[in-house]
Amino acid sequence: MDTIASIASNVAVPVLKQLTYVLLYNTYVTNLENEVQKLQREEKEVRHTVEAAKRNGEQVEDTVRDWFTRVRAAIEEAQEFLHHEEQERVGCLDIYSKYTFSQKARNLVDHLSELRQETFDKVSYRCALKCNVSSASRGYEALESRTAMLNEIMQALKDSEVSMIGVYGMGGVGKTALVKELAWQAEKGGSFDVVVEATVTSEPDVRTIRAEIADGLGLKFDELTEMGKACRLRQRIRQEQSILVILDDVWGKLDLTEVGVPSGEDHKGCKLLVTSRDLNVLNAMLGAQKVFRLEVLSESESWNLFEKKGGEAAKDESIQRIAKKVAENCAGLPLLIVTVAEALKNKDFYAWKDALEQLTNFDLDGCSYSKMHSAVEQSYEYLESHELQTFFLLLGSLGNYYSIKDLLVYGWCLGLHKNVDSLADGRNRLYKLIDNLRAASLLLEGERYQVEALHIVRIVAAAIASRTKPFFTMQRNTELKEWPRMDFLKTCQHIFFDWCYINELPEKLECPTLKILQLCSQGNYLKLPENFFVEMRELKVLTLGGLNCTPSLPSSLGLLANLQALNLCKCMLEDIAVVGELKNLEILSLEKSELIEELPAEIGQLIHLRFLDLTDCSTLRVIPHNLISKLTSLEELLIENCNIQWEVQGYKKQGNDSSLSELGSLHKLTTLNIHINDASVFPRDLLALGKLHSYNISIGNGWNSIGVESGFFKVSRVFKLNPSMDPRILMDYGIKMLMNRAEDLHLAELKGVREVLYELNDDGFSQLKHLSIQNSDDMRSIIGPIEWAHRDHAFPNLESLILHNLSNLERICSGPLPAQAFTKLRVVKIKGCDQIEFVFPHSMVEQLSELLEIEICECKFMTKIVAEKIKEDDSETDKIQFLKMRSLTLECLPSLVSLSPEPSANNTTIQLLTEKVEFPNLENLKLCSINVHKIWDDKLSAQTSFQNLTTLTVDGCERLAYLFSYHVAARLVKLQHLLINSCKLVEHIFSQDGNTDNVRLARKSVPTEMGPIFPNLETIVISEMESLKSIWPSQHPQNSFSKLKKMEITYCSSILNVFQSHVLDKLLSLDSLDVWYCDALEFVYEIEGGINDVDVQLRALSLGHLPNLKHLMNKDPQECLRFENLSVVKVSTCKSLKHVFPLSMAKDLLQLGVLEISDCGVEEIIGNEHGGEEEQESPLGLVFPKLACIKLLNLPELRWFCNENHYFRFPLLNQLYLVECPAMETFSHGILRASILRRIYLNEKGDQSHWEGDLNTTIRKIFTKDV
Repeated sequence: MDTIASIASNVAVPVLKQLTYVLLYNTYVTNLENEVQKLQREEKEVRHTVEAAKRNGEQVEDTVRDWFTRVRAAIEEAQEFLHHEEQERVGCLDIYSKYTFSQKARNLVDHLSELRQETFDKVSYRCALKCNVSSASRGYEALESRTAMLNEIMQALKDSEVSMIGVYGMGGVGKTALVKELAWQAEKGGSFDVVVEATVTSEPDVRTIRAEIADGLGLKFDELTEMGKACRLRQRIRQEQSILVILDDVWGKLDLTEVGVPSGEDHKGCKLLVTSRDLNVLNAMLGAQKVFRLEVLSESESWNLFEKKGGEAAKDESIQRIAKKVAENCAGLPLLIVTVAEALKNKDFYAWKDALEQLTNFDLDGCSYSKMHSAVEQSYEYLESHELQTFFLLLGSLGNYYSIKDLLVYGWCLGLHKNVDSLADGRNRLYKLIDNLRAASLLLEGERYQVEALHIVRIVAAAIASRTKPFFTMQRNTELKEWPRMDFLKTCQHIFFDWCYINELPEKLECPTLKILQLCSQGNYLKLPENFFVEMRELKVLTLGGLNCTPSLPSSLGLLANLQALNLCKCMLEDIAVVGELKNLEILSLEKSELIEELPAEIGQLIHLRFLDLTDCSTLRVIPHNLISKLTSLEELLIENCNIQWEVQGYKKQGNDSSLSELGSLHKLTTLNIHINDASVFPRDLLALGKLHSYNISIGNGWNSIGVESGFFKVSRVFKLNPSMDPRILMDYGIKMLMNRAEDLHLAELKGVREVLYELNDDGFSQLKHLSIQNSDDMRSIIGPIEWAHRDHAFPNLESLILHNLSNLERICSGPLPAQAFTKLRVVKIKGCDQIEFVFPHSMVEQLSELLEIEICECKFMTKIVAEKIKEDDSETDKIQFLKMRSLTLECLPSLVSLSPEPSANNTTIQLLTEKVEFPNLENLKLCSINVHKIWDDKLSAQTSFQNLTTLTVDGCERLAYLFSYHVAARLVKLQHLLINSCKLVEHIFSQDGNTDNVRLARKSVPTEMGPIFPNLETIVISEMESLKSIWPSQHPQNSFSKLKKMEITYCSSILNVFQSHVLDKLLSLDSLDVWYCDALEFVYEIEGGINDVDVQLRALSLGHLPNLKHLMNKDPQECLRFENLSVVKVSTCKSLKHVFPLSMAKDLLQLGVLEISDCGVEEIIGNEHGGEEEQESPLGLVFPKLACIKLLNLPELRWFCNENHYFRFPLLNQLYLVECPAMETFSHGILRASILRRIYLNEKGDQSHWEGDLNTTIRKIFTKDV
């Protein structure tokens, strides 16, 4: 019974459950409808929360997004079920249908209920801020210089050893735009996981900086203290594996720890990019490991940016000329360019003129320029010291030209440099100030001796200076039409007339507060009035230039008791004794002035004199005895290019000549520049020479006439010695000191000296940078075989070695090479050394890692540059590499056949340049009069060492058969300039695999995969190639010669044409063509078969002395060649030429501006097409809209401009020369208009002319002999 009950129970319960679905069918459906409504309400409430979060810039959590997706799917499923159920209910549902529908409804209710009951901790989160602004909105323009800088910075950021990079430049140069673009690219390109930015400003607020960085990271601070927030930020940054932090516009020291930014070892994945106007801020205050200076834009980039921002107005031809001047005056500063261009967009001509006037005079009140004025003035205000600010304002008062010498004088005499006791120290301080202004981006980069600022910087500096220290400045080469008002001059502290045109001087200048007066006049040698200086008692610096101070200087000069510096430059002087009354004078310069023969003895009274300059006083002969020795305060003495008669040493005194031994009394002397013709007057064992810090001393004759770079290098100690008159001087202790301490040493006519090292100096010339030796027949080597104690320290700093006319020189180094010798050598020049066979021993090459330039000329027995490797040489490889070499010149070396050190059994097959000797960075190669059959291997590898070559000159190589195989030409991808001259055997410049016999065969065999030939070539010059028949390769891969701009062909007597058909569509940039003295030339363009339409870009065409030239083209191009850019055509002495232009070509000469034809056989300028028999069906209208000048000279067969009945119009023609054209009948037979022509010139000078009202009438009148 129990078993039956159990079975019944197990069966009944499931049945009842299934029956429940049928019984509760309506309930389940109703519940589903209610659950759908509840879930929809829940979804709506959650969506409201999400939308509120989005409005706050937050991102929706992925779980919420997934919930919305599941909710939408569930609701759609439930609604579809209810819709289907409602349709089915219309009929009669059977029990099974009710069962299935009810079960489905119950499941959906449970699913919707579960979705409704799901909860979220949060629906959204704050994400890190990202750069989402376009490049244009960020103010960035992708200019070439900016893109290059951007790439360099991005590359530096990849360096694991660099954690901080700096970018600096003056205000308005585009630093912010650049780093914002970099941030966008770094973020977009995935270079960093996170990029954050903060602007620091000149008044940094650490809390604001920290907040900006935190915003970029989506970080909110809960900490109460600033230290806690910094720690939290640092901790958050460390969580990022790769992060770039950009700090823009930093003006001073910034404590990164206080901000909360880790750097360096603190977090290797964190890189900092910092911008500033001041290099010193980046280097000294922040410790940037790599720094980039952002320069102003180039002229072309400036115009491109200006044109883009200026819109259509900048492209308007009537405005464009003045627009370019406006752009030029924006000084390459993007901020100013964009501001001005956008302000002038769509403005009329008068607005552009006014803008140019404002920019030229820099109207600081102009709203367009106030940003730049503020930027420069702010940079001035933040200069690190009052001394630097004062120096900047001094530059502002000087105008456009800055002389280091003048700046030193002004700074010294105005007391600008504190705690400076000598001129040498003052000069060092001056250099530091210049460096600091460059670092602050207020001066342009350049050599230390060249000081230059942008116009805008000078003007702002002048505006600031005028507020505190009034000044008056006249720029160089301008004319003073009227002197300033006297009331203004009374307030001036500085007056500068910088080599101006001054017509007259006032009797006196009332300038009671004046500190500096520069009065330099040119052209008329004004006379100084006697009382000119009476009202200038405060004057400290006086410069007079180009004035007539004869018979004596004004007596009022002696009243200048405060005068510290007097410069009389290029003046006419006689009696200058009054200078002796200037007891406080410290600086006296008589440079380039015309003096009487003797310096006045009164100069010896200037006991405070520190500086005396007698340079280029060519008439000065005598310095009184003991005058120099009295100037005991003298620190710097300059007596160059003077013919002073010095007392001869060892002889009894005669006359009043000064002795050079007086230099021994000048215990403060640190600088001496002097030229001494006679070595016998030089004092022996003068110990004072050892104390000199700087000197330029030349002893002996001939230094001005020998072509050596005597003044090329900027060094402190230069010594030139020609002891030919007294060879014993080499043994003098003072001379040895000068040689030992010299940085630039020139030696000539050395007698009995066989080697430089040891014989002339046994300390190794440790300070020497530049050595030049010439005309010394006894010289055998620079470093000889003698072993000595300091041998390993020989020439450790030598940068240039120049050897000229050493007829018996055999080796540079004839023994084992010292360890440190020549390791800094950059330039080697050897000329006229017949006995030397090679330049470097094989073992020496490894030490020449810095070598940049080699020039070898006129060495008769030179066979190689690097000697053959010897057995003792333990170097690992036979390959020789000059990794930094930029220039190689080989000239007149009859024995040189190859640069390879390995000997060759057959000189006719070996090439000059082999891959045994590599120059991977060579840019300039010059080969002149070298007896080689081939320059390089025809199968030059893809990784050639000549891939960076930009300039190639081949001259006088008479054994060459050709210059390039196709493989070689395809490898020289950077070649820009090619000059070929006097290679007598060359018939074809290009040859395939050395085969020059069949050019057409070569054309077929060129590999199709070969790269372009000379894609960057800009200039070709070919001259005196008497066998040359073909210039071009027979096949041109795409982009070959695509940048060629200029061609010159002269004295090539075998060439028949210049261009063939297959070349024409490749020369897309050819701008200028000159062809002269090519006797066989028949056509410039030889057209074969049909050609595609080609727009010839030629602008200038010059043809001369081509006796067989028949036509420009061998046949009518049928308008397939168009010369729409041709603007200048000059043809001379072409006797076979019957007309200049075919009619089809003349139709397109819309840019032609100048046409000159002389000494030719032309009968007409525009002629029939070649082979054209038919008459023109109807006249054509030919307009030459820009032709302004026509010169037709010495054309005995010329009858007319054109014989056809065409209509000609010359709207701009205003110069027509018809000289010696006796056959001329008329200009043209059709309608002729030359609306502004008013005369015909009858001679080349243009002083004879005639006019009869119109062109044709005038010509008929002239050539019917009525004129």
